[in-house]
Amino acid sequence: MVNNSFDFDGLEAADVYDSEGAKVGSVGQVYVNEQTRAPEFVTVNLGLFGTKETFIPFSATNYSNGSLRVPFPKSYLKDAPNIDDDGHLSPEEERSIRDYYSTDRGTGRHGVQADGPGAGGDVPRSDAAGRDAKLDTENADNMIAHEERLKVGTEEREAGQVRLHKRVRTEHQNVEVPVQREELVVEREKVDPNSADARSAGTINEDGREEETVTLREERPVVEKETVATEKVNVGKRTVQDTETVSGEVRKEEIDVEEDGQPGAKR
Repeated sequence: MVNNSFDFDGLEAADVYDSEGAKVGSVGQVYVNEQTRAPEFVTVNLGLFGTKETFIPFSATNYSNGSLRVPFPKSYLKDAPNIDDDGHLSPEEERSIRDYYSTDRGTGRHGVQADGPGAGGDVPRSDAAGRDAKLDTENADNMIAHEERLKVGTEEREAGQVRLHKRVRTEHQNVEVPVQREELVVEREKVDPNSADARSAGTINEDGREEETVTLREERPVVEKETVATEKVNVGKRTVQDTETVSGEVRKEEIDVEEDGQPGAKR
């Protein structure tokens, strides 16, 4: 009986938890039985280096609510046979996996029988829709899906201009200037009759016109103007690196497969 109702999409997106309840990875691929299309093996990416994934018999797991639980610790899974995930399992590879998980290695249970469903024949991988992983691509019909992507670049444009102008502003200034001036000082004193000045005294001027002239001087502020440089303004350009976020809507094609005569076969 072909299994058309199994939730392959949910299984392929399931997280994997070990016997201690710790998340050890996620399901990579699902390998199905060629006759029943039921899951036979799942691969788990344990986060190790390299491209190989760990194979686990599906019958030894418990799948529910988008989670896959295995009754083995992560260390036991890491020591499983190292087999390439190439789309098929040979009878020898399948037997090697079943023998490993059917042996009690301190896990407390024998997880898988060596002669399980599908033993002795190639086991193909489920590829999101339960199809065989091996496909003759040269003779097969095909359809190519496309998607749009944002192509981001930059363009240069004028962001603004700067102009320099000079204007004249008149203001009133008060400046204190020190100045000097001469003042007249008059002193009178009596002449001693026995002094030299008294002996050299002349005669009285009959017309009374003898006089002396004393000139007094003073300083006055003189205001002149001179032009001096007080400020220099330099204007230039520099490039500043910044980041802007752009967004847009893109379209993506998805391909659905429908099988004639099998209701519900679309995935």
